[in-house]
This record gives sequence, C-alpha cells and structure tokens, in this order.
Amino acid sequence: MMEQRAAPPPTVPTWLMNLAAIGWRVLVVVAFCIVAVYVASIVATVTATVLVSVIFAAAFAPVVRRLRARGWARTRSAAIVTAGVVLLVVATLTLIVLAFVPYVGQLRDTIQAAQASLQSSLASISVPPELTKAVDAAITAAKAWVEAQASELAGSLAQAGTVGILSIFTVFFLLQDGDRAWRWALQAGAEWQQERVSDAGRDALERVGGYLRGLAVLAAVNAVRDFVLMWILGVPLAGPLAVLVFVLSFIPYFGGMIATLLIVSITWATVGLNAAVVFLVVITALNLIEGNVMMPLVYGKTVDIHPAVALVAILAGGAVGGILGIFAAIPIVAFVVAIWSSLIAVIDTGPAPGGVVPGWLDRVAQWSWRLLVGIALLGLVLFVADSAPSVVAPLVFSLILAATFLPAVERLVARGWRRAVASIAVTFAGIGAIVLLGFFSVVVMIPQLQEIADRSTAGAGSAGTGTDGVLAGLADIVQAYGLAAVATAAAAVAAIALLTLLLIISTVLCFYFLKDGRRAWAAFLQRVPVGRREEIGTAGQKAVGVLGGYMVATGVISAFAAATQFAIMALLGIPLALPLAVLAFFGGFIPYIGSLLTTLAAFLVTVAVGTPQQIAIMAAWTLVFNIVQGNVVAPLVYGRAVNIHPAVVLLALPAGMAVAGIIGMFLAVPFIGVVAATWRILLRVFGPPTAGAAAGPGGPADETSGRAAGPVGDDASPGPPGAVAGPEPAGA
Repeated sequence: MMEQRAAPPPTVPTWLMNLAAIGWRVLVVVAFCIVAVYVASIVATVTATVLVSVIFAAAFAPVVRRLRARGWARTRSAAIVTAGVVLLVVATLTLIVLAFVPYVGQLRDTIQAAQASLQSSLASISVPPELTKAVDAAITAAKAWVEAQASELAGSLAQAGTVGILSIFTVFFLLQDGDRAWRWALQAGAEWQQERVSDAGRDALERVGGYLRGLAVLAAVNAVRDFVLMWILGVPLAGPLAVLVFVLSFIPYFGGMIATLLIVSITWATVGLNAAVVFLVVITALNLIEGNVMMPLVYGKTVDIHPAVALVAILAGGAVGGILGIFAAIPIVAFVVAIWSSLIAVIDTGPAPGGVVPGWLDRVAQWSWRLLVGIALLGLVLFVADSAPSVVAPLVFSLILAATFLPAVERLVARGWRRAVASIAVTFAGIGAIVLLGFFSVVVMIPQLQEIADRSTAGAGSAGTGTDGVLAGLADIVQAYGLAAVATAAAAVAAIALLTLLLIISTVLCFYFLKDGRRAWAAFLQRVPVGRREEIGTAGQKAVGVLGGYMVATGVISAFAAATQFAIMALLGIPLALPLAVLAFFGGFIPYIGSLLTTLAAFLVTVAVGTPQQIAIMAAWTLVFNIVQGNVVAPLVYGRAVNIHPAVVLLALPAGMAVAGIIGMFLAVPFIGVVAATWRILLRVFGPPTAGAAAGPGGPADETSGRAAGPVGDDASPGPPGAVAGPEPAGA
C-alpha cells in the first residue's frame, strides 16, 4: 500500500493573502476618494455651491420647521427664511466692507511697522537671535496668509458671485424640499435602513447647524470683546482689527491664534509691552471662560470632535479647497462623525469569509471599484468628444435638431407626404430659420457686446456707493461675464468658416436622422435580446421626446422673454434694446441663470443712462419678470419637459460650463433631462432578465452572498487583477 503524501504548503503565506485581501479594498476606496476629490475640483463652482448651501440650510432648517409647525406652507416658510438668510449675509458683508476695506492699506502699514518695532525691541533687550527670528517668521507667516487669502477672494470675485447667486436658489430649494430629496436618495434601501440613516442624518444636520450657529455667535462675541479691550488700551485701528477677529474666528484653532498674534504684535509696537501683556492675559482668561462656560451653552447639542482630528481636517481642507475648504472642513467632519456609526451598521453585512475583512469595508470596496469603472467610462467618452469635436459636435447638434423637428415631420407624413420629402422640407426650413437668426444676431449683437459690457459695468458702479459700496463688487462680476461673452463672440466670428462647415454637416446628418432614423433604430433593436428590447425602445422614445420638447419649449420662452425685454426698453427709450433682446433670447436657453444675468444687464444699462423714473420702472419689471419666470414659467416648463428638480437644473449649469464651456451650459439641462427620463428603464435593462433568474456576474447576488465579487472575476476571486479563482484563505 502506497504511503499518502502530505499536502504541499501554500505557495503564498496566509498572512500575506489576508493582508492583500484587506489592502486591495483599502486601495480601491482611497482611489475612489481621490477621483471624487478631483472631479469635485473640476466642477469647483458646483462643489462650493453645494457646501455653502448645505451649511446654511443646516443652520437655518430649525426655523423652517418651526414655521411649518405653526401651519405655514412649505414654500412660504422656505422663501421667508431664505430671504432672511440673504439679508443677514448682505448686512454682515456690508459691515465687513465698510469697517475693514477702507483701512486695508493702513492696516498693512501698521503690521509692517509693528514687525519692525518688535524686531528693534527684541534686539534692545538682548533677546536671543533665534527667538527674534521665530517671532519675525510667525508675524510674516500670519501676514502673508491673511494677504494671500484676501487676494484669493478678490481674484475670484466673479466665481464668488456665481456661487452666491446659485447658493441663494439652492438654499431655498434645500429648505423647501431637502427632506424629500433625502427620502428619495434612500428609497433603494430597506425600511429599517431608511429609518436608521434618516434618524442619523437628521441628528447630524442638527449638530452641524448648532455648531455653525454657535460659531457665528462666538465669533461676534470675540469681535466685540476684542474691540472693547483694544479701545480701552488705545490700540489703533480697533474697528478693522475687530472685523478681522470676527472673520478669523470661523477658522477653529488657527483663526484665533493668528488674530491674537497680530493684535498682540500691533499693541506691543504701538502702545507698549505692558499693554500687550495686559491684552494677552485678559484674552487668555476670557478664552478659558469661553471654552468652559460659553461654548457648552452656545453650542448645545453638537459633535464632539477631538482637537487633533479637527486640526488635521482643517489642514486637509485648506490643501484641497483653499479658504472654502478651511471653513467647510469642520462641518463636513462633524456630519461624517455623527452619521458614521449608522452608515456602518446599515452597510455591514458581516465579516467576509474567515473574518479578516470587515463586511462594511468589503461592501464599500465593491461599490468603489465599480463606480471607478463607470467614471473611467464616462471620462473616456468625454476624452473622445474633446479629441474629435469636429465629429462629435455635428453629431450631437444634428441629434438635437432631429429630435426637435421630428414632430413636424410626423405631422407631414400623417398628411400623406413621403417621409424623405417631409424630412428634407422640415430640415431646410428649420436650418434656414436658424441661419437667419444667427446672421441677425451677428449683425445686431456682436458689434455692441463690448458696449453692453461697458454700460453694464458702469451701471453696477453707479448702483454702488463708491468703490466700497455694497454693490461695488457687482461691477467686477458683470465685467467678467461681459468680457467672457465678448471673447466667446469674437472666437465664434473668427471660426465662422468652421462653424459653416459644421452646420452643413449637421444639416445633412439631421436629414438622414429624420429620414432613416426610425429604420436604423428598429434595426438596432433587432440586435437587442428580446427580453430587453421593449425597455430600450421605450427609453429611446422618451429620450427623443424629452429632448425635442425641451428645446421647443425653451425656445418659445426665450423668444417671449426677449420680446418682453425689448418692448419695455423701447418704451422707456433705453439704448441697446435690440442687442440686449437678442442676448436675452440666447440667455434663455441657460435656465434660471441666463435670464437673471441678461435682465440684470438690461437693468444696469438703465442705471447707467436712465432717469430715476426709468430706473424704478426697469427695476420693477426685472423683479417681477424673474419672479414669474423662476417660480411659475420655468418650473412648469422644466417640470413637464424634463421632469427634474430646479435645484438639479441650477447645479447642472456650472457643471456643464466646467466640462464643455458654453456648449456644456446649453446641453447640460437636456442631457440631465434625458437621463432623468430614462434612468429607471436603463436600470431595469442592466438588471437581471427576470425576477426569478439567478443573478449573473456583477448582479445583486455578489453584493449579498458570502463571497463578495472582486475586480476581475465576479464569480470567482474577490482579489485584484491576477488573483487565482478558487478556494481562498480566510478573509480573501
């Protein structure tokens, strides 16, 4: 009888396989986080808008809940609170501008004089050179940081204005429908999961809101406290320094340290060492009282974040998002800390085989690598579109035209026309109208775009109260948009030959889409599995209907807005009425923001050249038009045509601008509308073929089964590429 041989030892040690099992999951999650941050930086305007809006909505949501508890309607309570938020922010910014901006130069000179005086004082009392250098370096670093952040804010004034305008609308929509959006986001989970995450999310928002409200109160207290103390000690520029304390108090730890360092330095240099010591001692005592008495009372129920975690979060926020990242770091961490345990409990399906890999890490990793694949696919599509615009642009434009002209072709065919004849008639009639409109726009608008920008800028300056007025920054915003419009128009005129070629190609493609698109689509559906054919056909019909209906409805609204604006300006005798009307027509294709900016430009031109009566009438028309357009017409049109929430429309615009420029702004809403109309159908298409069929690779089974699917073989090893299928050691 032959002796049985012992099984050979494993080629790879068990500990190494377990380490790899955890390691690839951690790497995938980290990679997804890095990609998410990168994408957020590309659409920085959207990211900033979302952060600002969520922070303000969390801070003021309790007021909305109280109003609704008293019987107020959802929209009314959200509108009142949003208006109050806007007034509060405007009043705060006005105070900061009036109390700080006029003294920026004097404050800079004072800091420089204080730095020189400190150097001289330290040298006279024989302080070690190392200490002198350390103090000088600290003052220089603090001054450089403040100046850098001020320069950053001033340099991005146009973007800040865009974020501010978008945030006003988004805060309103969050206060109005934030709870509905939250429920919609959780609808895929089980009932117990929805309840647990909803409770945790509500608690997190309350804690973040309490933190922000408390921070604002303490910042105001610190500013008043330091102002009184500086006034008693006779420190110059007490008012501007108090404003600086208020702003820096919103940056935990670092802000207070920087403010105290600057004030002590200025006090020492201008009043004397004794006064500086008194200020430092009093501020230290008050900070102790504030930390142990006032902060618990003001903050109330808030998130307990360890100081080390807060410091790391602030540093990371500053590195990733600049000044906005510093302000938003603590609220983001507070929200994550408050909701983290509930999320872990919801997504944790128990440890992976062997108990080495936690269930929640495995689930997050499975989602992460699949999302990375989806993002990579989308990035490839965008890369191809950017690399071959001469191919993609006429294709997209012709598809939009075909979807818009299709109802007219169908009507002619129903009346007995041959489809080819109807297609060519509608195509050339529609293209002819577009060419005439484009030629009229070039002749009327483009030569006067620079004058429109100049007049609008002059009107914004007139609306302000000098260079430091509340609306003075509006001049820079309008000028930035005006110069961008001029540059875009100039580029379009310079590329007129290319545009003509693209229009010809788009016309030919549009004709073929209208003539043979139905047959081509039917042939495509024949290649689709029978079980999914009907779903894909329905999705295609909805996409075409949404795209065509949106463009037609938006064109009608834009024409009405342009005609109304031209009529009011012509009746008032305001110059540039016709080019501004043409601009209003094209601006109407950019939902909400387009009409707001074009009517604002018309109003600012009136401010620059009109009489008080004309300005009052134009202001009333601008206000009424935008209220009706934003609250009645636009929701009705976009709700029926694309069935997406106005907040999504608003955020899609700057995202489209960041990805594809002006064309992206025009295409963002119809693209989102098509996705909104078809995504549920597409989910069913990519789902299991029948309810009772066994889930295949990548299906739902690999998310709930004992062995989680991995990046290569969903039905085999959960390891990274190159992993061998088959039984694995614990945790693999």
